[in-house]
Amino acid sequence: MTHSVWQGLPPLRCSWAAVVAVTMILCTSSPGQAQEEGTATVEKLSPQEMQERLEELELQVLKLEAGASQQAPEADEVTLRSFQGKQRSLQALNPEISVVGDLFGRYVDSGDGLGVIGSERSGAFLRVLGLHLQSNLDPFAFARMAVELHPDGAEVGEAYVTWTSVLPGLSLTFGKFRQQLGVVNRWHKPGLDQFDFPLMLTVPFGPGGLNQSGIATHLVLPPVWSHGLELFVQVTNGSNEGVFAGSFFSVPSTLVRLTNYWDLTPNTYLELGLTGMFGFNNPRSALGEDGDLRSEPWRQTIIGGADLTLNWEPLNRSKYHYFTWRTEFLYIRKQLVEEDLLQWMGGYTSLELRLNRSWIIGVREDLVQPFNVTNGDRWIVQTVPYVSWWQSPWVRFRLEYDFTIPEMQFSAAKIADVEHRVFLQLTFAAGPHKHERY
Repeated sequence: MTHSVWQGLPPLRCSWAAVVAVTMILCTSSPGQAQEEGTATVEKLSPQEMQERLEELELQVLKLEAGASQQAPEADEVTLRSFQGKQRSLQALNPEISVVGDLFGRYVDSGDGLGVIGSERSGAFLRVLGLHLQSNLDPFAFARMAVELHPDGAEVGEAYVTWTSVLPGLSLTFGKFRQQLGVVNRWHKPGLDQFDFPLMLTVPFGPGGLNQSGIATHLVLPPVWSHGLELFVQVTNGSNEGVFAGSFFSVPSTLVRLTNYWDLTPNTYLELGLTGMFGFNNPRSALGEDGDLRSEPWRQTIIGGADLTLNWEPLNRSKYHYFTWRTEFLYIRKQLVEEDLLQWMGGYTSLELRLNRSWIIGVREDLVQPFNVTNGDRWIVQTVPYVSWWQSPWVRFRLEYDFTIPEMQFSAAKIADVEHRVFLQLTFAAGPHKHERY
């Protein structure tokens, strides 16, 4: 019987699945038939039925094998990786470089027909060629540098490193930077709304405004009473010769600024800034003419300021229309030698309107005192209307007229002289940052 079963079967594949299948078939028996015949233990199947049974069982075993292989953990394999040197790609590590040029033609007239006001003459000039570099040093800090090339030489305008997210909402800056004294002092000259800084900055601090070295923090506060609240604290050396000790200093100056921001409408916002600054203006450990070190008695400088900005920009149309009104005021109290006291104040207000994508018109009014002890009732008044045309985001032309009264007494309605200046300015930018103000 056994011979009759296996005779004529096709050869089986040598696999453990086939062995299991054959074993299951051989062990299949009919209980009734075993009781009757007593010796029968294997069900009699035809060769065709045996073949179909084997194929069915082998298919089930293959399915079990596939399921077990998916669940079993993969063996650890060593994968060989090849590395290639791509030295030409190292240029991606270079800092972003932008070049900003500021050229202008000027006509000056002091009323005497000579075309000269002090050291200012009529003509064409290159004011500055700026090299602006920026680089992300690592995931935690970035660096910015601004090198200014003038016809008379070169100087470092700014060079600082900023660590972002030192704590939630807190950033830290170390280096040389334009200080956050109001709004406009932070900007670079090629990015100003007008040709030059307001007299509020140039009269007490000099042509470049307030630019010193030190450490600064910027903290975004919870919106307690406004929609946005920011706190700036800057501790810098007193290198400005107008209000501080200049080249000689021992106690740094400290600036604190609080900025409040409100969204009045979806198109309009209001910003109010309050600034205070404290420092000393007496030389400490200065080298005298006789070669000895000397230190003068302590003399304080206190600065207080306020600024207000109202800006209207229609949603999705800010590139074509906007209106900005900005006003800044500054007060300085400076102790001098022999208990003299210099009290000074000045400010400006400006209006700017964008007519379309290319044309901008505006006007600024300056009112400041001369920066000396005997300023009294004498004031410097200046009116600055201007029009700007953007040829493209990289090229801008500006025509500006400065009408200046260098000394005016309101009590006596007295005007000493009148100065006229006309500027035709061209600024251009090559690089990724265009005319950024920083």
